[in-house]
Amino acid sequence: MVLMRFANHPIAPRCTFRRRMLAVAAYCYIYRTVHSLLKVLNSRALVVLYLAFSLVGPASASGIVRPDDSVGGIPASARAAGEAPDVSMRAGFLSAPDGRELWSRSADEPRAMASTTKIMTAVVTLEHAELDEDVKIEERTARAGESYADLRAGETYTVKELLEALIVPSGNDAARALATHVGGTEQGFVAMMNEKAQELGLSETEFSNSHGLDAAGHHTSPRDLATLSDYAMKNPEFRRIAGLKKTTIDGGNGPRTLESRNALLGEVVGATGIKTGWTSDAGFCIVGSATRHDSELIAVVLGASSEAERFSQSTELLEWGFEHYGRQEFASADETMGAVPVADYLDRDVGAVLEGVASAGVFDLDGDISEDITLPSSVQAPVEVGQRLGTYTVRQGDRLLTQVPIVAAEAISKPGIAERIWISIVRGWRRATGWEPAATAP
Repeated sequence: MVLMRFANHPIAPRCTFRRRMLAVAAYCYIYRTVHSLLKVLNSRALVVLYLAFSLVGPASASGIVRPDDSVGGIPASARAAGEAPDVSMRAGFLSAPDGRELWSRSADEPRAMASTTKIMTAVVTLEHAELDEDVKIEERTARAGESYADLRAGETYTVKELLEALIVPSGNDAARALATHVGGTEQGFVAMMNEKAQELGLSETEFSNSHGLDAAGHHTSPRDLATLSDYAMKNPEFRRIAGLKKTTIDGGNGPRTLESRNALLGEVVGATGIKTGWTSDAGFCIVGSATRHDSELIAVVLGASSEAERFSQSTELLEWGFEHYGRQEFASADETMGAVPVADYLDRDVGAVLEGVASAGVFDLDGDISEDITLPSSVQAPVEVGQRLGTYTVRQGDRLLTQVPIVAAEAISKPGIAERIWISIVRGWRRATGWEPAATAP
């Protein structure tokens, strides 16, 4: 594979055979060295090297279309070759700003979710506690295993600081501290999490703890996780925390700097969050998000095989998404949509204009776009400025993209008595003679 890739490289014809073999050997050495470094580097450096090297390294054969893949709600196998993203995680989901599915794999299959659990932990906390409330760290909380924020027994933090310790370094100790503070007990808080899941319609989601360690009855689906993340990102405080690359907290023993585990932040254009995770059952997971041109996409990756892969897969989903999805303007505010005859007058029309901008998110793999203007055959005076006359509708296939009212561009009052008499005479003459005014171009 390496030899073939190099042989097809533009510089290959200028190389002697001996030089070519030396170059191939050097390439293989660099490839092995970089992959060894990936095991010891921090996650941010890891993803940068991984993504950069993948541009010149051997192509992956694992990113294939699977039977449970879907593009825009249609089985990927029914679409043209090359329309689906090249990804290899076990399950995933890519959603548009309106929540619609752009791509999915095993979208509704319940799976372990690892620390992406903490998205719900943060949501419930934000909706039941004030940011400036103080929380004292208990001994049991400080001993939380696995991922932690190094909270120490006896320290006191605000809810705001604990939320940052929860999301940024993914602290299990912060999760337990918030759970007992808000819910009274861990299980009391878990009940609140499950109640919120039902409220949001997360049919494949159930929580057994606040931190995400593997446990019976603790699972979600890619679709549910995308829905939850979209809901969470509508909270300004959650959005702020999810986008932090690092933060500083102080529980009374001096300031402590915490760094994010999300290597997308600062590396992927427009990255806004959200949360990473790993357990033996869940594999490497991430909910990544990015905003470009006023559109935010959310990419869920569950069951990636490595830390590097979860970042490369989420990056691939986001880049593929922005390649095929974006906001499109179809007509501007006050744009003329036609004219409507005013029935009370002779040959007088009122201008019909768009009330506001007609725009919508468009997924270019969903087919052709159609526009429709609906206006009445006539309107009775008086007509007020801004009076509703009709509707401008844009569809993509069977999907409604946008509807914007069409309104009157001017005010027209009722004709006076003398004018009404004259109009009546002219109309009678026209009926008697069969004369009609010449049509005018719109």
